Amino acid sequence: MTSFTDAVASGTAVLTDGAIETRVMFETPIAMDPDVQVAGLLGDRRGEAALAEIYRSYLDAAASTGVPLVIGTPTFRASLHYTRRAGLGDIEAVQGLNSAAVAFHRLLLDGHSGPPVWVAGVLGPAGDAYRPAEAPPESAAFDYHRPQIDTLAEAGVDLIFAATFPAVGEAVGAARAMARTGLPFVVSWVLGADTLLLDGTPLAEAIRQVDDAAAPTYFSLSCIHPTVAARALGDGGDAVDRINEVKANGSTLSPAELVALDHAESDPPAEFAAAMNGLRRDYGIAVVGGCCGTTDEHMRALGALLTE
Repeated sequence: MTSFTDAVASGTAVLTDGAIETRVMFETPIAMDPDVQVAGLLGDRRGEAALAEIYRSYLDAAASTGVPLVIGTPTFRASLHYTRRAGLGDIEAVQGLNSAAVAFHRLLLDGHSGPPVWVAGVLGPAGDAYRPAEAPPESAAFDYHRPQIDTLAEAGVDLIFAATFPAVGEAVGAARAMARTGLPFVVSWVLGADTLLLDGTPLAEAIRQVDDAAAPTYFSLSCIHPTVAARALGDGGDAVDRINEVKANGSTLSPAELVALDHAESDPPAEFAAAMNGLRRDYGIAVVGGCCGTTDEHMRALGALLTE
């Protein structure tokens, strides 16, 4: 199979999965643990069945359009702060959840045929992704994220994805820890409507600081609407050359507004797909996919445009 970095470097269009958590919330009767969220479904028969159905829908969407796919492990909150709050334990719990997540994906892909599929080991910020004041400083972030990162790498992921980071200091620490693995790795920012990081750092400056410490394979934008991504990419100057992925929300509502709803809120799949394909066309973004509120129908519509 072609390596992920070779595919991206060649300019190949790559699709990602869409939402996982919001689909569990609104499409299934299963209650997620409020702390570790979807990671808590691992090891539970009904929980794993629900996760498998959602991930298979993204595999089917990519296969039907012939586009390579990245699927992320359900480990956004499978780190020490959250395993402790959930009463699961310390480092051993982090290692257990992350190892189980990678094994779950490898089993899911066993016998899979079609376009390449790469597994991204996902880590989220130590605190609330939308409260940058909770983010640890660089040195503490390196120590905090290292056990999860090392476990994902040892379990056999193809790349490591630091998702929805709101503060530059924590991202620098996480990048340093990811770089140690020798695997491709990505730092993904969440931005405000003003296109600044949530800690107030301009996007170009945040990219420069991380690159100076431990340069990722590329940077990503996640959990923002395509219109916000377009503004950020249009205003980012030379920094946009380092952004090669957007995982966008399906709605212009804020994440806080989205999770307060009793249903998934999103633009129609064709509208979402057109906006995302526009980002690829206008800014050369290679890797595109979904976040909150999106489904396999959004990814199917997007995949169809990527092959035109």
